[in-house]
Amino acid sequence: MPWLSCVVSNVLLALLLALAAWFVQWRIRRPAIAHVLWVLVLVKLVTPPLVNVPLHGSPGIMACTLGTCGCRQHAPRQTLVYDTLPWVLLATWSAGAAVTGWTAWRRWRRFRRLIAHTSPAPPEWQSLAASLASELSIRCPPEILAMPGRLSPLVVPGRYRPRMLLPMALLGQLNASQSAALLLHELVHIKRGDHLVRMLELTVGVAYWWLPIVGSIGRQLRACEETCCDMAVVAHLPQSRRDYAQLLLDVLDFVNPLPEQAVPQATAMSAAKGLEQRLLAILDATQGTRHTWTAGVCTVGLAFAILPCGLRYDFAGRPTPVTSSAEREPAAVPIGPGPRLAVCPVATSAELEPATGATHLPSSDREGEPRVKDFCCSS
Repeated sequence: MPWLSCVVSNVLLALLLALAAWFVQWRIRRPAIAHVLWVLVLVKLVTPPLVNVPLHGSPGIMACTLGTCGCRQHAPRQTLVYDTLPWVLLATWSAGAAVTGWTAWRRWRRFRRLIAHTSPAPPEWQSLAASLASELSIRCPPEILAMPGRLSPLVVPGRYRPRMLLPMALLGQLNASQSAALLLHELVHIKRGDHLVRMLELTVGVAYWWLPIVGSIGRQLRACEETCCDMAVVAHLPQSRRDYAQLLLDVLDFVNPLPEQAVPQATAMSAAKGLEQRLLAILDATQGTRHTWTAGVCTVGLAFAILPCGLRYDFAGRPTPVTSSAEREPAAVPIGPGPRLAVCPVATSAELEPATGATHLPSSDREGEPRVKDFCCSS
């Protein structure tokens, strides 16, 4: 089962990377580095290993349980499991992935109907977005669209360039400082490529629909993205801290929250989770003065070293069949024109010495058939 060993190896190493990302995010407090680590966790789940680290097999009763002992008692059952179990797992996995992908496609199709009712944003918003995109050195400025409904400002991937969707009813309620902060927040998302991370997250979610940690990875990614965008907005508009904090409250009060992961491809602005911590960080003028890059860089370097690796299990191969007594008999080798002679192993001196005590041979040994003892089994 080589593909199953590859999947197990990727999941185990991805869990190790997830622990490193959690440590950087919540202990070292470096959201940008933590975001890179969370993305590497997703990449690790869908990339095959390039360098295999061999692990020794498990002897004894564990070998029988894993199906590698090849003993006479368990060989038929292990062969049946080896031939049947991978196909059952693959069929179940494929069916679940098909259902998950179909569900995501239906949600995106419903959202496309909303996009069909959008219109270009007002000219003043277009010019302000173009000016801010030039300041951020965004090579491909997004398409700015105004949409109906009480939805949060969000960014979605487009065919040729990303799209920024802004609610019409919200545009007239913001002052100049809040308008600039809103556009800057969404443009930072685009510059960072967060809308492309949504596509990677969707792909991993479809492939690993059975892995609960995938949903948690998505939530941690969004938390890091929002924190990084907040820091970028505050750094670019340091005099608009209070206006930006008020903007987050206004957006949260305005929107009709989407169901959880209703549009997996969208990067939305509103997030009630962790709002208090975000507001405190925005209003705190001392934020961003700490520099703890050493531990973060070391962690990212270790993550890149783990990324191409894989764990190779010796117990992942087919059980070795047990040879019978007839197969163990020496073959006759012809020597010259005379009769064929059987080549037998030469006994050592220790084997020729008689036993010191009385021996009681079982009936199978007395009849010439050696008794095979399965040392790996408890029976």
